[in-house]
Amino acid sequence: MLDHQTTANPDERGGFLIRKATMIQKNTRQIADVYKMGKKPLGTGAFGVVTKGVHKVTGQERAIKTVLKKKIKNMDRFKQEVIILQELDHPNVLKLYEYFEDEKNVYLVTELCQGGELFDRIIQEEFFSEKEAARLFK
Repeated sequence: MLDHQTTANPDERGGFLIRKATMIQKNTRQIADVYKMGKKPLGTGAFGVVTKGVHKVTGQERAIKTVLKKKIKNMDRFKQEVIILQELDHPNVLKLYEYFEDEKNVYLVTELCQGGELFDRIIQEEFFSEKEAARLFK
């Protein structure tokens, strides 16, 4: 069990709300019991792969990041960050819906963002005016 006592006043932090959390909200079921996971990666990174998942009951589409446990250097710190993400509630921050864990991996189920990679847009456009950058970030 991990303790996290951070709170933020929404007025002082631009609308962010972090509630007190004391433990990670880990799903006790296996991810395959809850989500049908796509085979084609949406993206890859140093720690894992992101695929599309569909909730078997609701049909909601989500992004599922699969992270190899052996790639996580500090599991306590990783879990503290998951706690913060689970408690953070803001329309401009990616929402973490669920967390699963098995012997080899952790699975972070988040909202599905389909706008593409910002880095790819920067490379494609080569230059953004301040107005265009503000529009993209909005």
